[in-house]
Parts: sequence; structure tokens; C-alpha cells
Amino acid sequence: MPDLTRKELDCEDWSDAGSIPFLAGLHTTVLNRLVKDNRPSKVERYTYLFQQGEPATEVHVILRGWIKLSRVDEGGNETIVHIAGPGEVLGHDGLLLHQFHQLSGESVSRVGTLILDGKVLLNLMQRDSMLAVRIATSLAEHIQRITRHVEQLKRLDALQRTAQFLLGLCPGRPGPCSFSLPFEKAVIAGWLGMKPASFSRALAYLRKFDVTVDRDTISILDRAHLQVLVQNDPRSPGLS
Repeated sequence: MPDLTRKELDCEDWSDAGSIPFLAGLHTTVLNRLVKDNRPSKVERYTYLFQQGEPATEVHVILRGWIKLSRVDEGGNETIVHIAGPGEVLGHDGLLLHQFHQLSGESVSRVGTLILDGKVLLNLMQRDSMLAVRIATSLAEHIQRITRHVEQLKRLDALQRTAQFLLGLCPGRPGPCSFSLPFEKAVIAGWLGMKPASFSRALAYLRKFDVTVDRDTISILDRAHLQVLVQNDPRSPGLS
């Protein structure tokens, strides 16, 4: 496995761990035993946390940032399966099955993560039913996320998928919102099942729906317009 150049995180990063459902309420002794090297880690963008075909020996809990999960076929073509964000747990599927990683995990932003020792986790799960339930819950949530994404790829056209993605980045409170794209447009396009040029065209077309694009900054004047677009046939030009 490549060297992640792990660096100790500050207190603010540690505090993020308390808001992660998988970790919330875990006894400090259990958490200290689980966390490899006894500290959180941070990695820079474009770093592989694990790679397809490697033995699954660690579990990664994302505190901050985004990790691209992808698979490369025999012809060298990459398929982006999922973009994992804060709170998600990665690598436990291969660990539980005693298999190799089926996907590669690469950071597409700066990432803060807890790296859990796989052997310790398996041993603790045998003695702590609550920890085992949390792992099972995390796996179920992971499957649900991928299922919803596949449904969107099948049900929505390119413009609707772009609108749905932007809505997902808006905060929960109503009203206008503005944000920076969390990672590169090419990665977003791949995740949405589009070519980069198609994604750019979709962003440009969304100006008709009160969306302003300034490089990587997106401003949405009225998100209700995008919600209507996602729910209905926009009769948009071919963007796939």
C-alpha cells in the first residue's frame, strides 16, 4: 500500500469524529484501540488510500473531504462508482469477506480520515455486538447510496442529474445558496455518467433556471426551479 504521508490532525478535526454516526458514543478505549497509529490522518488530493486488488486490511472513516471510489477494467478504462464524503466508512466490505479491494479509493480533495486497524476491528466485533451492528448499518447505508445513484443515472437525463447534484450541495435552510464545487468538474462528470464537455454544457444551460456559474463557484437564486426540473421532463437538448 502506498505511503499516505499521514499527519496528525488538530483538535477541530478530532472533534469531527464525534459527529460520525459510526463513531458516536464509542468508548474512548475502544476508539483508541481501533485507530491505527493512535491518531487521525490527513492526506492531500490525488492520494490513493487503497487500490483495487490490494488486500483489505484497513477501514477508513472519512471526517472531511471526498474520496473517489473507482474500478479499472482490463482495457484500462476507469468507472467511477461512488464519491464518498464525510461520515462514510470505506473498506469494511473487503475486510469482512477477507478479500482484496474491489475498488480503488483516491482522494479528490484534502481528506481527514480515521484509519482503523482491520484485525483489531474484527476482534472487537466478535466481542461487541453494538460495534458489529454499526458495521452492518454502515454497509447497508453504503449500498443504499449506490442504489440511489444508479437509479438517478437510469431515471434522470444529464441536465436533471446535474441539477440534482447541485441541489445536494445546498445547505438545508431554504432560500438562495452559493458554494464552490467540492472537487474537479471532470470527476463530477464521471460520477454523473457524463463527459466533461457535457457537464459544462449542462451548467451553462442551467443559467435558464437562475443558476450562475463563475468558474467553480455556483450560485442558485431559487432552488425550487431546480427541484421542478428534476421532477419533470425538461425537454432539454442532448447532453449525455
